[in-house]
Amino acid sequence: MLRVAPDAREAARDEQAVRRVARGVLTSAGHPATAATGPALMAAAFAAQHGGAVEPTGSRLISSPGPPLALEPAEPGPAHSRSVARALAARPAGADASAGSRPTGWLPSERAALARSAARLGDAWPQLLAELRVCVAQVVLLEGRAIDGFTDFATHGAVYLNRARLGTSPLGLPGPVRLAEALVHEGTHTRCNAAQLGSPFVTPAAGGADLVRTPLRADPRPVTGLFQQAVVLVRCAELYRRLLRDQETDLGVLADRRQKLVDGARQALATLREHGGLLTEHGLAVLDQCEGLLRPSGV
Repeated sequence: MLRVAPDAREAARDEQAVRRVARGVLTSAGHPATAATGPALMAAAFAAQHGGAVEPTGSRLISSPGPPLALEPAEPGPAHSRSVARALAARPAGADASAGSRPTGWLPSERAALARSAARLGDAWPQLLAELRVCVAQVVLLEGRAIDGFTDFATHGAVYLNRARLGTSPLGLPGPVRLAEALVHEGTHTRCNAAQLGSPFVTPAAGGADLVRTPLRADPRPVTGLFQQAVVLVRCAELYRRLLRDQETDLGVLADRRQKLVDGARQALATLREHGGLLTEHGLAVLDQCEGLLRPSGV
C-alpha cells in the first residue's frame, strides 16, 4: 500500500510481495533455487517468464545470498544493458536517433558524490531516505545524451541515472541537490511499481482509456503513467520545501526548481481528477494525499 508520505515498513511489505511473485515465476519455470536477490532476482524471473536464459549465480548482477545492499553504485551487467535497450526503444517518436545511452562504471569521485547526496537527503528527509534504502538496491550510472533516468520492472530495485545528474545543472542547481532529487524521482517510481503490484492505482478500464498529456513527457501517456508522475512531482516538491527550510545558499535556484515541480504536480493532479473514474479506491486515497501535501500549509 502506497502513501505519499514515505513509510519504510509499508515499502518492505510490498517488496516482500514482489520477491514472492518473482520466486513463484522462477519455480514455475523450473528454477526454484537461486541465490539471486534484489534486481538480480527480478532479472532472472523476467528472463524465465519470457523464455530467456536465466543468468548464472556468478553473473555480476547476482549478489550474494541475504538482503541486497541499499543504494549501492552498481557495476553494469547484461541485464542492466537490456533494461537500457528497452528504455531507448520506448522513447517518444521524434527523439534524436543519434543520441544513445549505456550503463557505465562509477569513478571513485562519483561514488563519493552519491554518498554525500544520500546524506544530504537523509538530513532533509530521513523518512524518505529510509524508504529508499528498502526499495533501491542499486544505482546504475548512464552515459550518453538519450536518457536522464528511468526504472525498469525487469530489474526492479535498480534505478538508472545519467552521469550528468551528479554535477551542477545549466541553471545552477548544485550537484548534490540535483542527485538527491534524481534519487527521490526514480526511487518513487520504484516504490509505486511495487505498491501497484498488489494494490493497483487504476481500474482495468484505464487500459482502454485515451492517453493523456503529462508534465514530464512530450508524448501522451496512460493514466497509470500520469499517476506515478503526480506522486513523483509532489514528493520532489516536498524535498525542495525541506531543503529551502534548511539551506543557507542558492535559495533562488532551489525556489525556482521547487515552483516548477509544484506547477507540474498541480497540472498532473488536475488531469487525474478529470479521469477520477479510472482510479481505484487506493488511487483516489493517494490522490487526496498528494493534494493535501500541495496545500499552502504543505508545499
